[in-house]
Amino acid sequence: MRSFLIPAFIPRLSPAGAIDAARKMIAGDTAIVVGTMLIQNMIRVVGSMILTRMLSAEAFGVIGVISSVAVTFGLLSDIGIVAFVVRHERSNERTFLDEVWTLRMIRSLLLTTGVFLLAGPISQFLGKPELHWPIAVGGLLFFFEGCSALSTVTAVRNRQLKRLSAIDIGTQIFTMTATIGMALIFRNYWAIIIANNMTLILSMWLSYAMFPDSARRWRYSRERVREMWKFSRFITGSTMLTLVIGQADKIVLSKTFPLAMFGLYMLASGLAAAPVGLVSGYVGRVLYPRLAEVARRAPERMRTEFYATRMKPALLYGFAVGGLIGVSQLLVELLYDPRYLQAGHYLGILAISSFFMMSSSSINEVMIATGHQRYTFTANVARLGYLVLGGALAYHYAGPIGVIWVVGTIELMAQIFGWTALARHRLLDVPRELLILLAGAGGIATGWVGQWVIRMLFHIH
Repeated sequence: MRSFLIPAFIPRLSPAGAIDAARKMIAGDTAIVVGTMLIQNMIRVVGSMILTRMLSAEAFGVIGVISSVAVTFGLLSDIGIVAFVVRHERSNERTFLDEVWTLRMIRSLLLTTGVFLLAGPISQFLGKPELHWPIAVGGLLFFFEGCSALSTVTAVRNRQLKRLSAIDIGTQIFTMTATIGMALIFRNYWAIIIANNMTLILSMWLSYAMFPDSARRWRYSRERVREMWKFSRFITGSTMLTLVIGQADKIVLSKTFPLAMFGLYMLASGLAAAPVGLVSGYVGRVLYPRLAEVARRAPERMRTEFYATRMKPALLYGFAVGGLIGVSQLLVELLYDPRYLQAGHYLGILAISSFFMMSSSSINEVMIATGHQRYTFTANVARLGYLVLGGALAYHYAGPIGVIWVVGTIELMAQIFGWTALARHRLLDVPRELLILLAGAGGIATGWVGQWVIRMLFHIH
């Protein structure tokens, strides 16, 4: 079967020639992903600036709790659908896609029902019973995702990145506009909840309208269930660990912080996560499909292609996120009013993990592409050990801010673990890894100097 990852002429080339030709295509794909994420983040920042002047910090705290609940339920049931479809040889066959879509729909219905039934007990556990119905309505996320087509997944394999980017940017603009409109009416967290559900409905419609022949039918297959479980069993176990790792801070802080202070933390967390959106887009839409193709065609070139594909994005990303760390406090002062100043301190800490996320995520993708799915699980075990031990000690001696410091450095632990895995499989290039770290250090220094100059020139104190 001809691969849809590369043009028709590539099979007539040698493996090295095919890889060189595909690399040129990757450069274009990378530019699309980077451009899309930059535009999305600009829209997100503009929307945030407007909404923080229309809504209280408490509203962002409520949305933070709802998001945390949704992520928890989602990760508890993650079955690695995207990676499974992108890597599978039959991912463009109608029967195969019908079977995968059916499994995803079953999962979505169970999740929607589970959130609705458990919304009350969850709100009581958090000591915030007023969040019962906001949490329940937030669970509709899973229903709309389940009803969507698989076209956005197959489009990654088929390199339809321009179309995916157009959808991403369009829905981002719609989200900002709808949220501002709802905020004019409700003036509370319901504005964000309603606007988010409106966006999910739009995304569901676009998943069919923007891709021909994307309609699916119910087709349950026990064989597909077994195959997916065999592929994703380590991914599923890993995502359960990711659940604990990614949500422990929010559980602790949502119980110990008032909603307004938790809202400041979530605002900083959102700003720190802005670069991470670029990471997920790049590794999922560019790097992993590329490495999966190399694994099939010329596995002996994996180390060379791994670094050749990721170095330029990693250097630019490292310098940019380093700059974010250096300028974090001033950024918050310029973007938001004085009620939100504490978020700048949180941002500088949380952005440390954002810096290491590009490298740690890239290592995870090359491990999966080479057939070492177990790595995802073991890396998360290392993260969990650091979070539990470090978090307990930090909370005991420093309180909630100690937990924030542990969360802000957890990807450093993952990076160290990843380097050992690369070395074990003879994929590590030490000089290039050090170059990425130097780019980050240069970004931090540039951010600090830039922050000092701006304060001096404009008399900002």
